[in-house]
Amino acid sequence: MIIGRTVKRVAALGIAGALALTVAACSTPEAPVEEQGPVEIRMTWWGGDSRHEVTNAAIDAFEAEHPNITVVRDFGGFDGYIDKVTTQYAGKNSPDVIQLYNDVLREFSSRGQLFDLNEAVEAGNLSLDGWPQDVIDMNTIDGSLNALTFGVSTHAFVFDEVKSAEFGVEVPEAGYTWDDLADYANAISAASGGATYGVTDLSQGYQVFEVWAKQQGEEFMDADGLAFKQDTLEDFWQYWADLRAAGGATSPDITTEYFGTPYDAVIAGIASSTFMFANQYAGVQASMPNTLAIERMPSEEKNPGQYLRAAMNIAVSSQSKHPQEAAMLVDFLLNSEAANEILGIDRGLPTNGNVVETATANVDEITARANAIIESVRESGSPAPVPAPTGAAAVNTLFQEFAQQVQFGQKSVKDAASEFIAQAKSELG
Repeated sequence: MIIGRTVKRVAALGIAGALALTVAACSTPEAPVEEQGPVEIRMTWWGGDSRHEVTNAAIDAFEAEHPNITVVRDFGGFDGYIDKVTTQYAGKNSPDVIQLYNDVLREFSSRGQLFDLNEAVEAGNLSLDGWPQDVIDMNTIDGSLNALTFGVSTHAFVFDEVKSAEFGVEVPEAGYTWDDLADYANAISAASGGATYGVTDLSQGYQVFEVWAKQQGEEFMDADGLAFKQDTLEDFWQYWADLRAAGGATSPDITTEYFGTPYDAVIAGIASSTFMFANQYAGVQASMPNTLAIERMPSEEKNPGQYLRAAMNIAVSSQSKHPQEAAMLVDFLLNSEAANEILGIDRGLPTNGNVVETATANVDEITARANAIIESVRESGSPAPVPAPTGAAAVNTLFQEFAQQVQFGQKSVKDAASEFIAQAKSELG
């Protein structure tokens, strides 16, 4: 859906930190932004109705602050979103401000499609005050700040407290290890007579392996490609194979049924614990009567592997005729208390720690529990990885495919790990 300037629903609110009024030009000086004539920019994003509502309201507030700038809004669902944006680029008609996700950031950057936001920082139209350096680095490719993170989340683990109590098994507490998780899962299975699995099999979850690898001082992928030892992947897949054999983790057919949404197996009572992202916690808890305990991932106490993960990114197109005004919109949405009071945590917790309190002022107790996990990672987490190389999405799919072959006994752990690495390297060039 594309709309122009909407009827103002939100009174203009003060921006946290004054925006500078000058614009950096590529070669010749320009007049200050507010002294120029009317400017029209376009922003595109995906989401549901609630996201569209708050985003439009925040843009209304921006327009009230900057009456010379009109923001045309282009929004809809996720299906076909990247194809649509890619087509718009091909037609030299890309949006000025674009919501992206991390897996395609390097791909867009490699085609020269993203404006270097460092230019807006230098011009005073974009502030990085309150931004963790590793998150800035996560969006920097070849020295160019190609995007900023439009909200962060992190990995988390949840446990059904009611089922655990029913079977007389204590829920692991903060500081628990991977061995503790296995003991818990096997105890649930044994106490329930095999009626309930203790954990969903997460061997196909590259996001889970990513944490495991970081805890070993390695990375799933860095800018050059795969960045872990084969032994590390073998240990990960063997861990889950042992849990399946003991009955603690879900069987392959059940794992496949709940592929992509393992928390649905917990909602259905089939398993009593699983992985999710912290920002999903409130929605899952609202879907079931049993209380879910939420913790960081196993073995985080000694060697953290969790990091502030981009829920999504926001970038400015290199095709924009008004990149500085577009950057001003980015600055407003990410850094102003006015916008974050409206946006809340729809896209995850704000990356800028200075506006977290404003964005979370009205959250309920359940959401606060998830936010506490994210904040703990902000304080004591692992550095975020650099943008993944082109081909990363295909590698993620390969990871899932080879893990499933191990689950169904079609390949040994060692053979699957070796073949996955070979094919992944081929995909990454």
